[in-house]
Amino acid sequence: MAIETAQFTVDRPGRFMGVGIEVADDASVSVTQSVGSHLFDHRGQTTLASIGVFTDVAAGAPAGIARFAETGERPQSVLSHVTATLAHPFPASGALVGHGSSLFFDESTAVSGTDVRDEQGALVAHLVGRSIVVGRTPMELGAEASEAVPERDEPEPWSDVAILAELPGLDIVTGISTGTLPRGPLAGLLGLEVTAAERGVVQARLSPREWMANVIGSVQGGVLVSMAEAVTGLAAQTLTGIDQNYRVLEIGLDYLRSPAVPGPVIELRSEAVRAGRRLASFETTLCAADGTVYVRAHANVQLLHRA
Repeated sequence: MAIETAQFTVDRPGRFMGVGIEVADDASVSVTQSVGSHLFDHRGQTTLASIGVFTDVAAGAPAGIARFAETGERPQSVLSHVTATLAHPFPASGALVGHGSSLFFDESTAVSGTDVRDEQGALVAHLVGRSIVVGRTPMELGAEASEAVPERDEPEPWSDVAILAELPGLDIVTGISTGTLPRGPLAGLLGLEVTAAERGVVQARLSPREWMANVIGSVQGGVLVSMAEAVTGLAAQTLTGIDQNYRVLEIGLDYLRSPAVPGPVIELRSEAVRAGRRLASFETTLCAADGTVYVRAHANVQLLHRA
């Protein structure tokens, strides 16, 4: 079946983040997003959390589009699992492009694979996503509401690298929790508030925001990637010494329940399950106040000296 890019659009979080999608004649997919200081973490760096929404499209759309090209069917699906393996560092600015294709699909599940590269062609991430067909249907929002995208607030500041280089990581995260150090633009965009920090453990919370909603009224899976990676990074920061840094190498998320938008506060917790001199492993959960688990994530993080 011949397909056109115009037949596929991104959801509200995708439009909010400036994500674009193009479909080739062979049903492969190109996903684009520009990054910049408005998506920095507390260190002034672009991370996977900066492009969480992008990952939802790049890890979910290719197989769905391939299914449509072959069968003409477009059942509603959501991600059930996504894995991101990181390579070269993300650029501070510029465009990222993900080239993705279907690895497998049947009537109930699908697998997509996408390589993400910067403007110089360097591989920054490899994404694999599994999606499942669900019975839920897109919400009837009306044309005007479905296209509405809230404006971004003025980006919050981040810390100067020279200041962070002189502080132990736990002091940095404690400073963020008390407000003596800035949490960074991306955390501000998410509304992420650190509520407790100790060595190897960080707890945080946030309330779902209007821009986070996908077409079925839940927090988009990519936004959940941003939440999980952001709090994992802060937990990793607590393990760093003076003049040390960290870098998430890979993270995998299992989606168990879908938080509603609007909805109750989401509580986040990330804890080191193994912490060596060069590599640490973390388990991260996103839960409701009653203990209902939305997401379980596992990540490996590199601990290194600042360049």
